[in-house]
Amino acid sequence: MNGQQLLYSLLTANGQGLQSAFVISKYKIVKLQPTLPNEKDEHVQFQQNLQQDMRKIAKQPEVDLHLQLFLHMAEYFRLPVSHTTTNGELYELSEEIANMFVAKYNELFSIARCHSLDDVLRHQIRLFIHLADSQYLIASKREQLILQTALLTWIEQLPSLYQDRILELFSREVTQKAMEEILQRQGIISFFKQLPPNAYDLLSSLLCAVMPLFVPIQYGPSLLVGFNAPLWTLASLESHEIVAKRKEAEPFLPLLAAVVHLMWMCKVEHQDELLNYQSLLIKWSSVYRRYEDFQIKKEQAQFDVERLEGLIYNGEQDIRQLKGIEKQLTKKIDSLKESIRHQLNQMDLKTLNCGLVMKRMIEEHEALKEDVDELRRKLSIKGDIMERIRLTFRSAERVVKSKVKEVERKKILMQMTDFILANRLPICVDIQNEIEELQERLTRTLLKLNQHLELLDETKSSRGLTSGKLKRYEAEIKRLEKVYYGLAIKELEPIS
Repeated sequence: MNGQQLLYSLLTANGQGLQSAFVISKYKIVKLQPTLPNEKDEHVQFQQNLQQDMRKIAKQPEVDLHLQLFLHMAEYFRLPVSHTTTNGELYELSEEIANMFVAKYNELFSIARCHSLDDVLRHQIRLFIHLADSQYLIASKREQLILQTALLTWIEQLPSLYQDRILELFSREVTQKAMEEILQRQGIISFFKQLPPNAYDLLSSLLCAVMPLFVPIQYGPSLLVGFNAPLWTLASLESHEIVAKRKEAEPFLPLLAAVVHLMWMCKVEHQDELLNYQSLLIKWSSVYRRYEDFQIKKEQAQFDVERLEGLIYNGEQDIRQLKGIEKQLTKKIDSLKESIRHQLNQMDLKTLNCGLVMKRMIEEHEALKEDVDELRRKLSIKGDIMERIRLTFRSAERVVKSKVKEVERKKILMQMTDFILANRLPICVDIQNEIEELQERLTRTLLKLNQHLELLDETKSSRGLTSGKLKRYEAEIKRLEKVYYGLAIKELEPIS
């Protein structure tokens, strides 16, 4: 029955109560443990921070918070949840979580000897009232008086059956002085002991009367536990049993605070509510399908990225090979052009009759050749030492001019070669034929190279888009795994 009690408490939680339980379950112990139990400002600050964190999840569907809380409990005990798809499996998992929760509680609070979640709640209330008794002893006279008055009012409003049992604690009449004596001698716990285990409405009014000892801000009965979680945690830590087990207990205490809060809300407000457990299964099924869908998309994207990377690698290899062929062909063509220029350089170009354009280039070439020859001739004139010294600077100028003229002459030869090839002049015909064949191969190679380069750019663009999708899928998978325990494969041994 513990499992059903846990599920019922969880699924009946709603509104601020559910939001506060969710936030508290995610807190670390440091946020639930006040350093000074008599400092009211510290508790008020916690309540304000809690409300701020609750606002962040205010728009989150309640069924999603139910699921995350349930998975958080399973995660603490390292229980597998991925195959929980039927009512029976859900009940079985809930029972396992609840039983392990009670066992863990008994391990930390051995004196409690709890058999059910109801026992845990009852023991936590007992611990809290012990904390209230400790607080009363160090409270100011004014605070003590306020509590005495509140308890007297509480007794007056009790049903007669329970009022009679409480009044037995008073030796004579019920007065402020008598109340002071009972609180000093027996404490608030004496009133708690007179109430039956299931009288949560009476316990609620008792806690409302006691709470001003700690905090000035009051909340409705169902929020008493959640909005004062540090006090309930402190009540646990004040127990002498937990002192030696504090390090072991700290990870458990936020979960304990959340479960006690859920149980308390259920007992105070929802004990007779009908419930449909299917909502939790439907939500889990929806989350799991979404997760699997992203896994499939991720695998397809990974496959596509790998395929595109293979195409890119092969394309780059082909481009490298085509560029190598282009380089070889260009080198051969340049070599053959050089052969034509060499032959032109050996010919008597004046004897060629190849049209007006060619004739002008030949004339320009011959004029440059004569200038170069003349400059070289002057540079080779020999004389006495004084004459050579006198001509040194002029000779340097002639060397420069000679080199410039020679470069211009070679440019003319290159232009003549290109003109001959472009117009298929009857000069070096065999070489021209060979160049033409190589040029055709080069043109085909360049066309193929451009096609490969365009295809490579398109493939890289596709890979970029697909890689972006893959990253988005991976990010969503990680987000879902972080939010919902049980989606990722976890090889963990259950907590004993």
